[in-house]
Amino acid sequence: MTASAAASIARDPIALPVIWRRLIAIADEAAATLRRTSFSPTVRESNDFACVIFDAAGRAMAENTIGIPSFNMTLSRTLAHFLSIRPAAEWRDGDVGICNDPWLTSGHLPDITIVAPVFARGRLMGWTGSIAHMADMGGTLWSADTREVFEEGLRIPPLLFMTEGRRNRDIEAIIRANSRLPDQVLGDVAAQVAAGDTAARGLIDLITREGIDDLTPIADEICNRSEQAMRRALVKIPDGVYHG
Repeated sequence: MTASAAASIARDPIALPVIWRRLIAIADEAAATLRRTSFSPTVRESNDFACVIFDAAGRAMAENTIGIPSFNMTLSRTLAHFLSIRPAAEWRDGDVGICNDPWLTSGHLPDITIVAPVFARGRLMGWTGSIAHMADMGGTLWSADTREVFEEGLRIPPLLFMTEGRRNRDIEAIIRANSRLPDQVLGDVAAQVAAGDTAARGLIDLITREGIDDLTPIADEICNRSEQAMRRALVKIPDGVYHG
């Protein structure tokens, strides 16, 4: 099966849902890895995280079924910020990005985003991403009482947490020095990396079994169907002014 066969999958009313469900199952497996290997009750018991699988262009194709909806929405935006700083051509197998900037990620410093490329046969096939709420990022204990982001704790711009499989010890040291619970925080970050590895293995197994050389046609159809489903839902909302 080739890229043209992937286009056939995208047009097939039976094959596409099968592949789509398999992608969701891969995201769920990544989520199970994150939850089971996490160090903090915030992740393990509250399920305050999300795992998403993207195509090579960074478009979301599947997310875990118990993920936080706001995380699912922001992950692709965060990946786009990473790629604007470090283009896809500069990423290597084993690279892992990290960021918790609230204007680039999910909205506050305790949420750390981890992204990583997925390569197959030397070619970029997609990306994995996750967000997890950390136990402590320093700063004021109750961040809702802060008046500016500098009071909330440590802010990490889009950086490489791992370079071709090697951890960035400097970033680890900075996180450890700024957190009251460094073992839980770094343990949860490691769990996110492990979740990305699980998702990458699942995605590579899927495209290898199906002989898919390019996920773009499948991602095109998934994004199109998702958009149409959202538009149908919005049409059902009566016109008016809503307060919350």
